[in-house]
Amino acid sequence: MKRKDRPDIVFLMLDTLRADSLKMYGGSLDLETIDGIGRMGTVYANAVAPGTYTIPSHMSLFLGKRVRHIKELNKDKMKNYDTMTDPFLTKSKYINEGEMTLAKHLSYLGYKTAMFSNNALVSRHTGLAEGFSHVDNVYFDRKIPKSKTYVKSVLKLAASDRWRGKIIDLACNVSRVIPKDEMDRLYVKLRTKVNRHFAEEYGYYEMDQGAALTNSLINRYAKDVGNESNFVFINYMEAHDGYPTNFITRDYVEQDKWFYLTNIVDRENIHIIKEAYKKRLIYLDAKIRELMSGMKANGLLDDAVLVIAGDHGQAFLEHNQMFHSMFPYNEVVHVPLIAGRFIGGKQVNTKERIENPVSLSALNDSLVRIGYGKEDMVDGNLKRDSYVFSDHVGITEVWDTPILNGIKSRVESARKIYREKRIRNTFATAIYHKNLKLIHYRSGSMKDELYDIKQDPGETENIIKDNRGIALQMLRSDSAA
Repeated sequence: MKRKDRPDIVFLMLDTLRADSLKMYGGSLDLETIDGIGRMGTVYANAVAPGTYTIPSHMSLFLGKRVRHIKELNKDKMKNYDTMTDPFLTKSKYINEGEMTLAKHLSYLGYKTAMFSNNALVSRHTGLAEGFSHVDNVYFDRKIPKSKTYVKSVLKLAASDRWRGKIIDLACNVSRVIPKDEMDRLYVKLRTKVNRHFAEEYGYYEMDQGAALTNSLINRYAKDVGNESNFVFINYMEAHDGYPTNFITRDYVEQDKWFYLTNIVDRENIHIIKEAYKKRLIYLDAKIRELMSGMKANGLLDDAVLVIAGDHGQAFLEHNQMFHSMFPYNEVVHVPLIAGRFIGGKQVNTKERIENPVSLSALNDSLVRIGYGKEDMVDGNLKRDSYVFSDHVGITEVWDTPILNGIKSRVESARKIYREKRIRNTFATAIYHKNLKLIHYRSGSMKDELYDIKQDPGETENIIKDNRGIALQMLRSDSAA
């Protein structure tokens, strides 16, 4: 084996993986592969996602910027739904050509860069693949083209400003001539039917969300990596909603989070969804084991830095939250971050546990340092900033905002969902400092919260009343950052 002057960098982004799913973070689920890498590597016990959903967290990592400082993300999506939403994901460009992304920086330093993404939002279409010379977007390039013809037609109509407006006008006019009680029943029935059809069409009930195909594509890529150092970024979507509840029960289980948040459906089913989430994680762990075996055989682990992280977590009605793109409580923004060092296909023991809060965005600088040859492993300190931030810049599910607004006066369920979306769209920031966490809402109608996350990791006791001076100091750091 000929050692390169700088190690390969392999980054596994396990989309929607919350930290406490893993044993090293206090979980009980047996994920042999991931936990095994963590036992020998560096574990960041209090890693924080910079954002509450995919796009801001990835952008923050790729650009090395705090989410709040990224202009494209800080519009009010409820007010700008027509410019912030796009069913085909071809209009919304979040990173422009020429911006200095992590991949571009490493490519300038001589790295061969490749992205394998199972997330439609992490692609060339959105600009998040900027700087990668090889891009394979499994979801967008292989899943959407398989949609039925009529599904494509519906999405095409929804993407058209003109036709979308006509559909909304028609729905509002129909709602005026149907009795209110009947209209509410029909709305819930129709939305449920659409949810169920979408789940079946896009494979919610399948265990694999692209991992098997992704692994085969990576194996093919790795056979011709040459003598250059490689930066390989992989996004796996198995942990993302929706979940294969069919492995738990034969009955249909609704996974529309707005139905749960407004109590339109029975919350008792949440345990079924959680069990389906766990099954996906077990499957994903097995696929990562296959990936590691393939990379070892193809030489990608001969001299490599491996990073495993989650871009955000997932809530299952903790703090009255469902899934992600929610307020930055720990279930949404406390993510796993594990760094390993491989030589000759075997992991070197670098065992360390970092307790200080660390943002995923700090990885940008650490990986660039590897690219410059200043380090040969992820810096154990990262930046170890005194203050770490996670920014919630509104919800993403605004496709139905105009129709909800149009029918909410006559449809009670639509009114509830519209109101809940407006509440969740409030911008908020989580500020971490040592063992304290302040959640600051950028609306006067919601009160700030302070937690001692070491003593109270579940964030159940708001201690801000007796610690207003400390909270004010932490809030000042937010303004200065």
